[in-house]
Amino acid sequence: MEKKVTTFPSKKMSSRVPFELYDEYLRGQMEYWRQVRESGGFDLEDISVPQGTTGLMPYDCEREDVRYPDPVLVKRYARFGLHRYNICHGTNLQFHHLKKFNVTMICQATYYITLAACDPATTSLVTLHLGVAEGCRDACSLNLTCFIAKLEDTPCEPFQLPDTEELVDDAQLPYWPSDFNDCQRFYQVKESELQDNDWIRLYLELALCTNDRELEDSDLSQLQIVKVAIEGIQGNETLQAAAANVYIMFKGLAMASIGELGEHVVRKVIVRRAFNEPAGCMTLMGGYGLSIGEVAEERDTSRPNFIDLFKAGKFIPYRGPMTGPPLGGILGRKAIEEGLFRDYGQD
Repeated sequence: MEKKVTTFPSKKMSSRVPFELYDEYLRGQMEYWRQVRESGGFDLEDISVPQGTTGLMPYDCEREDVRYPDPVLVKRYARFGLHRYNICHGTNLQFHHLKKFNVTMICQATYYITLAACDPATTSLVTLHLGVAEGCRDACSLNLTCFIAKLEDTPCEPFQLPDTEELVDDAQLPYWPSDFNDCQRFYQVKESELQDNDWIRLYLELALCTNDRELEDSDLSQLQIVKVAIEGIQGNETLQAAAANVYIMFKGLAMASIGELGEHVVRKVIVRRAFNEPAGCMTLMGGYGLSIGEVAEERDTSRPNFIDLFKAGKFIPYRGPMTGPPLGGILGRKAIEEGLFRDYGQD
């Protein structure tokens, strides 16, 4: 007599799947996430990923043939995590290079970053593990929390995706003040202090990059800080106030979605820094343009896609090995037709 196979209905599949296959799939998922939890979300090289898993996407930043999304933004996320480590430990480690990172494949992503930092006193490199989570950006273009900042060999809690609703500071961004003359409320940063406090420029770049992910290093290098004022949230109006509103006036951004066009235009950014002491987290919430109430005509600042750039002779197509189509859908087929990926051949 033929053995009867137990099946179960699937919402995603019109056919019936053998129970043995489903049981094997569940066991694979459980084993994958068990290993991820033990690693803290960082070292996943030896962890096999079962088919159909929506887990963490790993990127090795030290390999020249690996490209990863939003490289400008990810580097600044890493610098933000290093900034939090320096504040909490009283160190002055400097960013050296990204080693790798793992990221959740959701809209509000969480990054588990491994980077190399340099100690200026000894010129030696140390490796840090950093956890940075994106929060809801309904009201603010910048909503970022660093929930892990530690040396690589330091034990950490088992991996768990953070609840960003619990981590973020729920206070709203303030309105831009009419002036900064109240010295009891504001600390006006001197020009000579900007170089020794590079976190101010980092906050500015984060506020802009999270608002426009197509910005490149060349765009950010043109920025000039005009004025900075620090407002201590807890009445501590000093440069190093742990919880503070940071008001930044700058110029050098040629293309902006709000306000006039041109590098000469002085623009405004507000960044709110806060610490969640019970959770040991540092949060940045910030705004630019409409996020801080600037009323002006909004425009589309999207850059031309890479097909247009290729036709104009301003794009060098990738020449590395291809194991699959470079892009899906209509845009991918169009790219192949235009000859951008000549090394890719379809069977």
